[in-house]
This record gives sequence, C-alpha cells and structure tokens, in this order.
Amino acid sequence: MGRNAFAPAAAILYALFALPSAAWGEVITLPQAIGRALAYAPLISAAGAAGELSAGKLTEARAALYPQILSAGEYNQAPGYDERISNRGLTLAQLQGTYTVYDGGRRQAQVRAARYAEQAARFGIQAAQAQVVFDTTVAYFDLQRSDQAVLEHTKRLRRLNTYVSIIEALQRSGRAIANDVLRVRTARDQEQLALTAAQQTRAQASIVLGSLMGLFGRADLKVAPVSGLPSMPAGDLMQSPVLRAAERQVAAARLAVDAARAERLPTFRLELTSGFEGVDPPQTFNDHLGASYDGAVSMPIFDGGLITSHIQQAEAALHAAVANQRQVELQLKRDLAAASASYHSALDQLAVVAQSKATADDAFALDWARFLGGGNATLLEVLDSFQQAENLHLTRLDQEFAARQAVAQARLLLGVAR
Repeated sequence: MGRNAFAPAAAILYALFALPSAAWGEVITLPQAIGRALAYAPLISAAGAAGELSAGKLTEARAALYPQILSAGEYNQAPGYDERISNRGLTLAQLQGTYTVYDGGRRQAQVRAARYAEQAARFGIQAAQAQVVFDTTVAYFDLQRSDQAVLEHTKRLRRLNTYVSIIEALQRSGRAIANDVLRVRTARDQEQLALTAAQQTRAQASIVLGSLMGLFGRADLKVAPVSGLPSMPAGDLMQSPVLRAAERQVAAARLAVDAARAERLPTFRLELTSGFEGVDPPQTFNDHLGASYDGAVSMPIFDGGLITSHIQQAEAALHAAVANQRQVELQLKRDLAAASASYHSALDQLAVVAQSKATADDAFALDWARFLGGGNATLLEVLDSFQQAENLHLTRLDQEFAARQAVAQARLLLGVAR
C-alpha cells in the first residue's frame, strides 16, 4: 500500500509545482492536465479508501494468528446467596492469554483471502488512475480538436467574405446576377452559424477538461497542441489492472470456500492465566498469587445447517467471481479489438483525405476559374466544390481525434503507463 498511497501525493505535488495557473491564461500541456486530474479526481480517493479498508481487513485476519493477552479484574460480594453456590465473593486480578493452536487451516485461509482482496484493491487504485488518465487525455484532445475546428471555420468564413465581395463586384459590373449574390451570402451566413456552433463546442470541451482538473465553469482554457499521431501500444492484456484485480478476487473467493469448509474440523485452544484470585481482597493479594492453564478441543456435530450455509454462500461468491473474471476478460478483448479497428480505420481515412485534398482543391480552383472567366460553371457548383474541399479539413481533424482516442483506450485496457 505504501507505493500506491504515495502516487496521489506525488500527483498533488506535481500539479502544484508543474501546472501553470489557468487563471493566468497560460497554456496547459497534456502531462500537466493529467497530473492535476490525478490529484483532484474523487475516483482516486474512493479507490484509495477501498485499499485502506482492504488493508485493515488483512490486519484483522492476521491478528487471529497471534495469541490474545487480556487483563481482567473483578470484585464481587454476594452475601444474600448460598455460599455453597456463590462462595460469598470473588476478588480477581489476572493476565489472561488465549491462543488457538489448531483450527483446520481456517485462519490461514482467511489471511490469504484477505491478502488477495488487498491486492485486488491495489490493482483497483491502478485501474482508477488509468481511467482518470484516459478521461483527461480524451478531453484534452477533444479540446485541441475543437480549437482547430474553430480555426478552420474562421478561415472558411474569411474566405467566404472575400468571395461575397468578389461576387458583389461582379454584379456591379454586370457579370453576376442577384441570385449569385444571394447564394454566396447564404453560404457565408451558414458558415457564420457553423463558426458559432464550433465556438460553443469548444467552450463545452474546455468546461469538461477543466472539471476533470477541479476548475469548474472555465470555458477559456488553453492547451498546447500535440502534433503527430501516436502508435498503438504493445502490451499483454493479462497485465491489465482490471483483469488482475478480477483474478485476485477469484483467488480470494476460493480461499473463502476453504475457510468455510474448515469450520467442520476440530478446534484446539490453549488458555493461560496468571495473577490473584480469592474471596476477600486482603487474603487474595497476600496469599493467592498463582497461575492456571487450560486446553479445550471443540468440534461441531450438529448446527442445523449453519456451516453448510456458510460453504454454500462462499461457493456462490466464488462462482460470481469466476463469472466476473470471464466477463472482464471478454470485455477487455472486445474493447481492445474495437480500439485497434478504430485506429486503423482512422489511419485509412486519413490516407484517403490526404489523397483527396489535392483533387478537391484543384476541382474548386477549376470551377472558380471557369466561373470568373465566364465559362459554363454556375456559382452553385463553385460553392459545392468549395464545401467539399473545406469539409476534408474537418474530416481530418475528426479522424486524428479518433486515432488518438483509440490509442488512449488501448493504453487504458492494457494498463500501459504514459
């Protein structure tokens, strides 16, 4: 637990010293965003609390392996009862020690089960940290995509304003009709609406990223752009912290079954006492210093089915843990395959976009030249080719985000640290 408990503290220190204050308008990098999110995330605190609880249960289970030493004191007078029964009174001051010598391995099974449960909780902390990293990474790249989309719409609006001026000039010279002016103005107005929507999307992405870092209502966060696309991570799916936690839960459940079955075996306890025991205090503390020892063997013969019910419950918990492990493994394999497919699909579409961009730009340039030169190209055709060429830029941004999201998800599934 020591290393895992240190991770949140390290993240806090990292965030305090490495993260520029968003209030100062400084640009946030991806490592800084992740560090701040790890320091703030309630999910990490909840996982840490679960780990502390599991560690406490492990300590409790280990305590049963050691002898118990107690102090006992009692003073009792019973003058109204038959002295043959009450012995008139009792004065007691002792140290008592009790130790279970043999219980059929029940305590050892419980300790091992608690140890596996504690390990599962530690893997749960790693899984929670990986989830926070994934959420922050996706939110960061979503904000970057939104920034780039706003820039693309801004450039597109600027170009359309230029085209509006050109068409209006052509109308004044008699080379364009009023319908052409209306068409290009409509296209410009639609682009203005698209830019407003992109700015709203950008503000929402900033709010999402800020909330992950504990900065609420911030629609003006700035992030440092990350260029280039990462490659898919390599790793062993069996090392995923989620799957390893599920495996530890299965191991703990198996040992819980062993502990329940051990309840049917005999138990041998040894008890030692040392101190004073007598009737009246003066004689007791002057004359009756002594000790005793006692050994007891117990074995259940009939309990109405109580032990059987404990075994049945433990076996049911084991079956549930095994089913959960299989479900987790199935889900991880399916999600990893989906992430890989999404990544390669994004790369394929980016390759198509790169090949199509030059063609689309040439088609627009040709239609625009034909329109300006008095050819048979209509303004509607020009605007259509313009939209097709410009939409490829937004498609490129979407596919780059899809590739980065797929890589982040694969890292999450494989448990690969950044």
